[in-house]
Amino acid sequence: MSAAAYRARSTTELIDATFQLLRRNAAPFFTLAAMFSISNVIAAAIFVPSVVGRTTIAPVTTGAPFGLGGFVLYFLFLCVAGAVFYTAMTVASGDAYLGRPVVVSEALQRAVPKAMTMFVAYIVSVFLIMVGTLGLIVGGIIVALMLFAVQCVIVFEDANVGTALSRSAALSKGLKGHIFLTFLLAGVIITVINFIILFISSLAVTISPYLRLIVQALLQIVIVPIYPLVVTLLYYDARIRKEGYDIELMAQQVGGAGAASKPQPA
Repeated sequence: MSAAAYRARSTTELIDATFQLLRRNAAPFFTLAAMFSISNVIAAAIFVPSVVGRTTIAPVTTGAPFGLGGFVLYFLFLCVAGAVFYTAMTVASGDAYLGRPVVVSEALQRAVPKAMTMFVAYIVSVFLIMVGTLGLIVGGIIVALMLFAVQCVIVFEDANVGTALSRSAALSKGLKGHIFLTFLLAGVIITVINFIILFISSLAVTISPYLRLIVQALLQIVIVPIYPLVVTLLYYDARIRKEGYDIELMAQQVGGAGAASKPQPA
């Protein structure tokens, strides 16, 4: 993005910017998504093959080489891989927003040290949302909106879980309606795409359940980067609205350009 693009945006503008950034950086984002989706297919085929090929509901231990343990191993894989790749896509989203080159290897390298913190933050966030939901569904939604930027604070501000929770809540003040509408619109788009994916993948199940899983994983590559991009744009949008972060970014660009053009002493 150019310096002129660093401004507060409406809901529709944030969604439009999400797809613009995804289009401009399609190769690295789709590569990261493919790495996660393909590894997920392989893990499913190894640990829960009976579920992949199942057409009727049966106990989880039926016909599975690993039994219930296979589900446990598959779940652990999803936890580890999901934390690493979601963190990497958040890193990539920040680079894309700030106009930096998005490099897959660098995103993964920067993601690994933060992946465990990201995973713990996810568990804590889910727990808090569940607690908020005990009273009313609205309570859970409000808590979720308060925690919208937890992952971004961890990645971009190198914060621990506690700091990320409080920082996200502070950024959400006065912006919960804006955040809700942005997530709602993004959710509608993702849901529509998911229905299309399920329809296409259901055609493949007549040939092979494994083919269905592969087709579904390949199509999921398209939508996997959307959520981290939306969250990242919302995070920066909140900082621009509440902290004048756009001015800081433009000052950095002007300062960098000035330093580059300043003649060096002989």
